[in-house]
Amino acid sequence: MNSALLGLVAALSWGLHDFLARFPSRAVGPIPTVFAVTLAGLIVLSVWLLFDGGGISIVWPSLWLVAVTGIFFTLATLSLFAALAVGPISIVAPIAGSYPALAMLFAVAQGARPGLWQWLAIAAVMTGVAIVSRSGRHYEASGDLERGRLKGILGLAFLAGFCFAVALTAGQAAVPIFGEVETVWLARCFGLVTIGALYLWRSAKAPLPLRWFPVLGFMGLLDVIALGTIVAAGNLPDPAFATVVSSAFGAVTVLLARIFLKEPVTPAQFGGMALIFGGVGALASV
Repeated sequence: MNSALLGLVAALSWGLHDFLARFPSRAVGPIPTVFAVTLAGLIVLSVWLLFDGGGISIVWPSLWLVAVTGIFFTLATLSLFAALAVGPISIVAPIAGSYPALAMLFAVAQGARPGLWQWLAIAAVMTGVAIVSRSGRHYEASGDLERGRLKGILGLAFLAGFCFAVALTAGQAAVPIFGEVETVWLARCFGLVTIGALYLWRSAKAPLPLRWFPVLGFMGLLDVIALGTIVAAGNLPDPAFATVVSSAFGAVTVLLARIFLKEPVTPAQFGGMALIFGGVGALASV
């Protein structure tokens, strides 16, 4: 097992997860959707830990790492779902999926020294993000989006990417201290408290319809699989590769939207996505 393979598993899981997220996010709202998915994921992890028979040892001086992981991952998911609820997948997913470039910059701040090809790959990702952002204007011009909505959608997608980068960087640092499943479980607890507070504050009078429970439960399982494989890479050489490869989830999500929703994609968007995913692939191969 290597870091890149774990990243691929995460990409497939998150790709399907985010495609499905579009529907409950639009039907019942992003906050109830994230709350239900986080709760479902925590239940799955709790059952896993129960049958595994292992306990959780709290290393108090390092607990802030799992707190950062859980809180920022929840904020990233909420931002992503909010963007998907009102915006096209082909704009939101590639931008949110650009987080490996930010994660690499975080690694630089911690002392890593990328080579020339890695810097070129990061530049390609950032250029692709700029192209995809600008190409989104045709949705407003065609009337598919209300004028003025695009900036908010792009802001949410950028915020999701930033929070994902922070969460996964902190999670990989926590794994050698707490363990793989334990890190994800503790992070989920912090995440549930975060989204639970928002849910009670904003959505107390909007209970989730029962018909959405199977979809939300399945999304919770996919989310746990994806996050678990990423943080598991913290025990392998080059764990940042898992983070990088996992961002291909955007390509999976866009492909599903193209096949099942017939969502249009302009040549400029294709070009921007090629730069993003090509840059991500280059980061994984060097």
